[in-house]
This record gives sequence, structure tokens and C-alpha cells, in this order.
Amino acid sequence: MNYLATFAENIIFFFMKKTFLLVLFVISCFSYSQAQLLWKITGNGLKHPSYLFGTHHLIPIQYLDSIPGLFKAFNECETVVGEMVLNNLDASAKIQQAAIMPKQTKMSDLLTAEEYKLVDNELKATLKFGLKEVSVMNPTLILTLYEMEKYKKLTGFSDDKQSDSYFQLVAEEKDKKVLGLETIDEQITILFGNGSLKRQASVLVESIRKKDTMLQEMIQLNRLYKAGKLNDLLLLSKGKGEITDMTDEEYRKMADNRNANWMTKLPKMIKESSCFIAVGALHLPGQNGLLKLLEKEGYKVTAP
Repeated sequence: MNYLATFAENIIFFFMKKTFLLVLFVISCFSYSQAQLLWKITGNGLKHPSYLFGTHHLIPIQYLDSIPGLFKAFNECETVVGEMVLNNLDASAKIQQAAIMPKQTKMSDLLTAEEYKLVDNELKATLKFGLKEVSVMNPTLILTLYEMEKYKKLTGFSDDKQSDSYFQLVAEEKDKKVLGLETIDEQITILFGNGSLKRQASVLVESIRKKDTMLQEMIQLNRLYKAGKLNDLLLLSKGKGEITDMTDEEYRKMADNRNANWMTKLPKMIKESSCFIAVGALHLPGQNGLLKLLEKEGYKVTAP
């Protein structure tokens, strides 16, 4: 492996745990119907309730204390379920490998000279390294590193701990079982395979061109989540036909298909054990969201 690839892997290793889940949040915004983050699942023959909680990667851990009944629900459950099992060394290695583009592809192949200069200058101003150092890194990951650093500088947000990983870490301390709804290979396909490299590069360029709008939308997403106004998140996230908005096909891969796949596993999990299910908040709502899908299967889903 050449120097650039080695350098990219080192960057990925440093940032991956703090940014991987952020990528999934930034590129997956779905619909919602009610201002509720924590849900109780009963009925349909269940001997014990389970709970479904919507997380947000840009919310500090301290905010969890303000959610009524959250820790009570967590403590009641025997098993913690996440999108994937995060404490997985094999997963980290696979993500590092997938984050590097095919050997023959570099960012200079995906961008015009003007686009390359724009992105290079912005990365140097924000991250203190340019495209030369990360020329073999996937455009999606480059964008995420950039967005995260811009957001941190603007808001003072610290990503030392995220709510997604927090529940799994506590579960391990309490000897609770930890299960994942997806494998690392499935997550990699979602993260790096949803759209061609050229498409991902275009999103990177357009996001930098409209960086002020991008940051304001991230801040607004944060505010709406805290306020429980997730129906408003739908209006914000549906898109306005911009290059940076998901296509219908990307939306299905990111939202509907994943939720449907999770529903092939969740009924068995909650039948065998009381589960605390922590997934991205915007997987919950809509006709193809987990709340409706659980109800269609005969479960009663209510605010606890």
C-alpha cells in the first residue's frame, strides 16, 4: 500500500468511532408522526414489555437525563439492541478498508480542477489537511469529517460520547446482552454503497459550496429533535430537489428497506427477552417506520 493509502487509514482509525454513526444520521432523515422519543412495546403475546428509543448523534449525553422514564426503561430490559454491535474490532477493520476507494480511483478523478481546488482549500482551512493527504478516501467520509469539524467549531459540541454507543457500553458493564440488527457488511454497503463515487463526490462539492445552509440545517435538526417536533423533521429532511438531497432510490435503501429487514428480526428478539432498542430516531416514524410496522404485526406501541 502506498503512502497516501496508509495515511488515509490512520485518519480513518482516529475518526471512525466518532464519525461513523454521524454519517448515518446526516444521510438518513425520515418521517415522523408524534413528538415522542421513547416507546413501549407490548401485546401480541409478549410476556414482558420492550422499549424503542430514537437516538440522535449530535445530542450530548447529558440530554438523556431530561427524557422521562428513559433510564427506568433501560434498567428494566435484559438485552440492548442497536443498529449494529459497536464494540467489534473486526468491524473497525472492515470499515477502515471500505473507506478507501478502489486502488485506481482518486479524488482528482472525480472532481474538476475548480471543484478540487474548492474542496482542497476548504479542508485545509477546517481540518488542517487537504485532498492530497486523503485523495484515496471515500467522499462520504471526507464530507462527514468536514461537517463534524465545522459543527463542533460553530456550536462547541463535543463528540467524546454519543448516545448510540453509550447504551451499549453501559449494557456491557451491567452484563446485559448486546445485539445488532445489521452486520458490519450491511452497514458498509449502506454507508459507502448508496450512490456512485461520482455522485458522492458531487454531494461533497455542493455541501461545501453551501456550507452555511448545511450547518444551519444540522443545527435545526438538533433543535427539532430536542423539542420532539419530529414531524417538522420530515419537512426539513424531505429535500428541495438539491444535489445534496437523497434520491428516491437512496431513500428506500437508507430507510424503508432497512426497517423492513429489521422487522424480520425484532419480533424474535422481543419475544425471547425484554429489549431496549436504540436506533436513529428517524427510523421510527412514517408508514414504513418501525412504529407502524410493529403495529401492523399486532404489537401495541405506546408512550410509557
